[in-house]
Amino acid sequence: MHGYAAAIDLNLKVSDDWLWASKGKTISYENRMPREIVHIFARHGCIWGGKWCHYDTMHLEYRPELPGK
Repeated sequence: MHGYAAAIDLNLKVSDDWLWASKGKTISYENRMPREIVHIFARHGCIWGGKWCHYDTMHLEYRPELPGK
């Protein structure tokens, strides 16, 4: 989605990604993305990768058709 300009990565220095952190094992993370940022993007139709089981806390993606942003 980044190639279509429908996604952006923020706070790279403090982000967590399930694959980078676990080398294939699912592990928990401590969120460091400000909730205010997540809520602002959600109000405009974006989903946040920090909510996924294969989390990517830096990832925000424009997907207005998906519920539960």
